[in-house]
Amino acid sequence: MRVFTKSTLLACLLLVFLIFPGEIRPQYAEDFYENAKLAYRAGEYSKSLDYFTKAMKAGISTAEVYFRRGLTLEKLGDTTRAIEDYNKAIQLDPQMETAYNNRGSAYYRQGSFDQAIKDYSKAIQLNPSYSLAYYNRGNAYYGKGDLDQSIGDFTKSLELDPTDPDSFNNRGWALVQKGEISKAIPDFNRSIELNPDSSLAYYNRGAALLKLGDKNGAISDLTRAIELNPKYELAFFQRGNAHFRNNDLEQALNDYNQAAHLNPNHPDVYNNRGWLYFSKGNVAQGIRDASKAISLNPDLARAYTNRGWMFRSSGDCVKAIGDFSKALELEGSSATVLTYRGRCYLETGDKKKAELDFQEAYNLDPNNPEIVVVLAETNQELGNYDLAINYLEKLVSIKPDDPLAYRNLGVVLAKRGKFVDARQALSKSIELDPKNSDSYFNRGIVYEFLGDMSRASADFTKARKLASAKNSVS
Repeated sequence: MRVFTKSTLLACLLLVFLIFPGEIRPQYAEDFYENAKLAYRAGEYSKSLDYFTKAMKAGISTAEVYFRRGLTLEKLGDTTRAIEDYNKAIQLDPQMETAYNNRGSAYYRQGSFDQAIKDYSKAIQLNPSYSLAYYNRGNAYYGKGDLDQSIGDFTKSLELDPTDPDSFNNRGWALVQKGEISKAIPDFNRSIELNPDSSLAYYNRGAALLKLGDKNGAISDLTRAIELNPKYELAFFQRGNAHFRNNDLEQALNDYNQAAHLNPNHPDVYNNRGWLYFSKGNVAQGIRDASKAISLNPDLARAYTNRGWMFRSSGDCVKAIGDFSKALELEGSSATVLTYRGRCYLETGDKKKAELDFQEAYNLDPNNPEIVVVLAETNQELGNYDLAINYLEKLVSIKPDDPLAYRNLGVVLAKRGKFVDARQALSKSIELDPKNSDSYFNRGIVYEFLGDMSRASADFTKARKLASAKNSVS
């Protein structure tokens, strides 16, 4: 009788495994594989990954197992290893459109939009009815900034699946970014109909309504987004913006405070809250918030612009010029910021730099009435009456129904000695606003210079009566 020791028995068992590996596959490899799928469905992704790996080591090496492990790796945030598994799945099955689609999504998450688009396009080539691939490619085109292609893909996705709320929502947002906001609203409406619990769709529609000037509609939608997601920091921020534009400063402040609480590192929240404090007269707190925004994002040009304006209002034009200059450095030439900086240069006595800024602002936006007014006023203050007249003539061409523009033109024409033209401009001002005492008074002076004392006296009398009536009312 032969006796087997423990070591002999172990050797025999190992020999069985080596000679008959196929006999253990159903017992081990398939069990690992099934357990991996069960763990994935249960959201236990680390366990799922472990089982998939064991199934592979036990002998399963199909395209499907590599694809499924790739999905698991994506859930765990390991897109690099996920791409490696999708590569293997495609190598084993070059017609597997889902592997191309998911590899595209992994590339998308890495910010490799061109590579993602290439994979989505291959998936669509293999399956022209693959609505998810069109949806995903639409997101990738959006990431690249190609809004037309993005909208086209979302539209195709909806042709294939007209009940997909995400495609409606994302197409709507792409339309908002393109500036076609009115077209976006029906998409958000449909997205909400299909998924009434989508806080994102309510947020997007609220943001779009705010752009359209519907502040109350925006507040309603953003409030609903917050009800669905009480930690929706961006919804608090946008609702704060809506309240601010609605001149409800306390509600706006509450929302900005909540947004800052939920995300203490959002620079735009501090920037906008700073402007709100400034609007309430708290310049010091406004500057502190703008400075906080800049510390969080040193490239936030609008925070420099806002803080610059706050510095100017507090009489510190030197700091204001520094901030305006930084804003211009970051965002390039801006007519508005150049005008602000020009004002500061003028206040610090640097007339030459002021003139250069004003002229550049005008060249950038010659039809902006605010800039034209500044140029006219500045040149009048500097005694450059001919230039002031040119700008005021430009202003009345932009705003032909503005009595103040005609009055100012008349005053400068008179200072230049052009009394007939001045009389015409002042008469036009009176025609547009018959209750403006200043226009009558200045026309009276013009009539004096023209030697028409009767009309001068009549205008002075009319000016006094209007001024008296105004004072009695006030």
